[in-house]
Amino acid sequence: MRSRSPRGGPDPQHPASQYARDYKKAVAVRLADTAREAGAADPEQLGEQLALLLDGAAARTRVLDADAFPTAAAIAAVLIDHAIPATAGDDRRREEVAS
Repeated sequence: MRSRSPRGGPDPQHPASQYARDYKKAVAVRLADTAREAGAADPEQLGEQLALLLDGAAARTRVLDADAFPTAAAIAAVLIDHAIPATAGDDRRREEVAS
């Protein structure tokens, strides 16, 4: 039987709830650290966005029994492109690819 809070949901003080919360926070922090290293304008926001995207893709994959990660990867690319300013070198590479 699952431990329940007085409101009927999972008990936030249960060790499993605490572990899940700590793990999810650590994933968002690691993603924010990576975003910071990549030069994101707001690395904490990008980290949270990507963490939420991962959670959603994992949930849809489980519930729908269909791989949601390719779509999540495409969305992540858009988020990253908007969060990390392009450099002159990036512009040249894009021009080379387009040619």
